[in-house]
Amino acid sequence: MANDIVNYQDVITDIKGIISSSREVAYNAANKAMVLTYWHVGKRIVEQEQAGKERAKYGQALIEALADELTKEYGKSYSKRNLQYFRKFYLAFPDEKIVNACVHNLNWTHFRAILRVSDENARMWYMNEVA
Repeated sequence: MANDIVNYQDVITDIKGIISSSREVAYNAANKAMVLTYWHVGKRIVEQEQAGKERAKYGQALIEALADELTKEYGKSYSKRNLQYFRKFYLAFPDEKIVNACVHNLNWTHFRAILRVSDENARMWYMNEVA
C-alpha cells in the first residue's frame, strides 16, 4: 500500500509538470498575440494619421474617437493613453521582423519600459540586452 502511494506521488508530480508547462506555453502565446496586436493597432493608427491633412489635430481626434469606441467593447486596455503607446511602439519599431524576433522574450511591460528611452541606438541596445 505504501508503495502505491509513492507511485501515485510520481504520477502527481509528472502531471503537475505537464500542467505547468502547458500553462507557460499558453501564457507565452497569449503574450505574443497581445504584443503583436498592439503593434498592428499602432501601425493602423499611424497609417490613418498619415492620410490626414492636419496631422496633429486629426491624430489626436482619431485616438480620442478610437479610445471611446474601443474601451466600450474591449475595456481600458484600449484607453487613449494606451493607444498613444501603441502608436509610439509602432513608430519606435516599424520593422515587424524586429518585434517578432523579440516578442518571445519580452512582454508588453518590457516594451513600454524600452519606449521611454529616447535614443534609438540605446533603445535597441536595451532591447537586445533584455531579450
